Amino acid sequence: LGSIPVFYLLDDKGDMSLNIYMSYADAKEASASTPGSVVTVSSLDQVEYPLILRRGRMRMAPPPIEVAKAEATLNEEGRIYHLIPSKQALKDAQEFGIDLGENNFPLFLADRLAFAAPGGGIQLPMFMEKNDVVTSYERLRETNKNLPETPIFRPTTLNDELFSMEKGTRYGLSQLTIYPTADDVNQAVQMITGK
Repeated sequence: LGSIPVFYLLDDKGDMSLNIYMSYADAKEASASTPGSVVTVSSLDQVEYPLILRRGRMRMAPPPIEVAKAEATLNEEGRIYHLIPSKQALKDAQEFGIDLGENNFPLFLADRLAFAAPGGGIQLPMFMEKNDVVTSYERLRETNKNLPETPIFRPTTLNDELFSMEKGTRYGLSQLTIYPTADDVNQAVQMITGK
């Protein structure tokens, strides 16, 4: 979860919004209608367990100041944080009949779609939006014309994957990798590096 960017608003006091967006574009849109706010970035691991699931901090880097402040005020009345999927992810989930519930987003896998892992082996990519599966599958198909013309999708959700990982029922856990959209990764890098 550490490689997945999340975006949220900071008010003029440095307090983070209760909505945590999976999409920079959606956070920017929310900021435009919230005077005095700015969009900032962190990673999903910094907010998922401590703020969304309220299970405390796992082994990870120290949180950004605003996340630490949010953790310290979790028990205040009305302090419920929400993970907001991208608008496109919501459309994709609807297309596949995925019931997301609160604080969840869809993940899309495809049969026969795998990447070479650093150090050998394979990675099974789980994409946050359907179009990224299609794009990757089309690239794979350029080198292997024997593949079906369209990918066979295997949709799941973040929470389904997290809970199966925690229970130890997820086969091939070490091979799974969640891929956020390129636009969101590029925007996060730009915000973090200032370039």
